Amino acid sequence: MGGEVSADQRKSDGMGWRVGVSIVTFFGALIAAILWLFFYAGSFNAYQNIAVVIVILLAFVAVMGATWASWGMKQGARWRGTSTP
Repeated sequence: MGGEVSADQRKSDGMGWRVGVSIVTFFGALIAAILWLFFYAGSFNAYQNIAVVIVILLAFVAVMGATWASWGMKQGARWRGTSTP
């Protein structure tokens, strides 16, 4: 009994921290963009401000990709009927 793991439990392994990182990263990127545009953007031209916002978005996408890539690879292996170590 103690060693049995249900399919739902295996499917949700690692979901909690990934969801947490996703939420924190989303709001962190949003706050960073708002802070930049309201407090620091005045001394830069429009192109530099656009570049900073794009860098913030790229950092957000990079963190999301790194966070969810391993989960996606595990799910892909399960869908194909194989398992990963």
